[in-house]
Formats: sequence, structure tokens, C-alpha cells
Amino acid sequence: MSLVLLYRLQQLDVAAAEESARRAALDDGAGLRIAVEEAESRLDGMRQEIAAGRSRVRALELELEALEAKRAKAESDLYSGRIGNPKELAALQEETHVLDRQRASLEDRLLAELERLDEMEPVAIGEERSLEETRAKLAERAAAYVEGMAAADRRIAEIAAQREALAPEIDEALLRRYERLRPGKRGVVVTTIRSGICDACHVAVPEGKVQRVLQDPDANAACDGCGRLLIAPEHLQEERPG
Repeated sequence: MSLVLLYRLQQLDVAAAEESARRAALDDGAGLRIAVEEAESRLDGMRQEIAAGRSRVRALELELEALEAKRAKAESDLYSGRIGNPKELAALQEETHVLDRQRASLEDRLLAELERLDEMEPVAIGEERSLEETRAKLAERAAAYVEGMAAADRRIAEIAAQREALAPEIDEALLRRYERLRPGKRGVVVTTIRSGICDACHVAVPEGKVQRVLQDPDANAACDGCGRLLIAPEHLQEERPG
């Protein structure tokens, strides 16, 4: 019953192909890896911008301190009574006015920088949390991928071992024919016939050929529609390879 054995070998080949397809479709986390890299880049940009903002704030604070000291001295000179010259007094008054305008401008700039930092820092904190969550998902996905690959490899190896044990029991000429036809038949060279219909292409099989297939599992009869070898379900133990 070489055709029965060939059908079982075909089932193994189909199972191996399906397992290989599942293996190839496993998600290795490439999308999450890209998301992590993009989030890291965004966060790095935010951190640099925040650091630059803090530097600007510190520079403005120092400039404001220096201006305050300069204005305090001018005001002290103005009200000390040591200067009696009207022109000098007018010049000091004008200087304090200029310093006041400069101080107001510095305070506005400082306030704007502080407001920007107040807006940016919570966003950066949220980005950090999101990044950590994405990293955790990536770690889980990577572990699942490794586990899935190992399971698929074990399954493929098991199927290969079963095939290797089964192949020598099949007629060599029949096996060569199977290997030759398999690429053009999408992996299905042997197909069942039910109620006089080919299960592969659904073309009706002549009654005489149906009877030959029913009577002899090795009738070596081919479907007129698709050219596949026909076998009756009665001659098979219809189980997928386990």
C-alpha cells in the first residue's frame, strides 16, 4: 500500500510547510524595536531642550542678579545726598529708569523660559513612562519569539524524523514521481476521492476509475482534471500527523 504511505508522507510535508510558515510569521518585535528607538530619540531631544532651557534660566537669573546690584548702587547714589549736581542726578535717574526697563525685559524672558520648562518637563516624564512600557512589551515579545522559534524548530525536527522513517517504506519510483510533481501541485500530489469527486480540483471522476480506486489503494489512477493521484478515504486513517 505504497500510495497510502505516500499520502501519510504528504501529510507530514504539508504539516512541515505549515509549521515553517508559522515560524516565518512569528513577530520578532521589529515594530516595537523601531518604536523604542523613535521614543528614545524623542526623549533625548526633549532632555537636551530641557537642559538648554535650564541653562538659559540660570544665565538670565545671573544677569538679573547683576542688574539688581547695579540698580541698587545707582539708587543708593541717587538718594545718598552725596551728589548735588543736577546733571549728575538726572543722569542717575535716567540710569535707574533704563535699568528698570532692562529688569522688566529680563523678568519677562525668565518667566517665559520657566513656563516653557513647566510645559516640557511633564511631557518628558510621560515620554519616559511610555518608553519604559514599550521596552517591557519588547522584552516580552522577544522572549515569546525565542520560545515560539524553539517550539517550531522542535516540531519541524519531529516531522522530519517521522518523514525520514517513513520514506524508505515507499516505492522508490512512486516517491520520485511525488517529489517531481509536488512543486507544481502546491504540495498535494495524492488526493482523496469522495462521491466520485476529486477533493483537490472538484472534477467528477469516471465511474470505472472510481471503482478501481475503491478496490485497490495502489490503483495509481490520476484525476483527469488536475493529474493528482487518487485514493479512497476508506484506505486511509484520516489523521493529521501528531
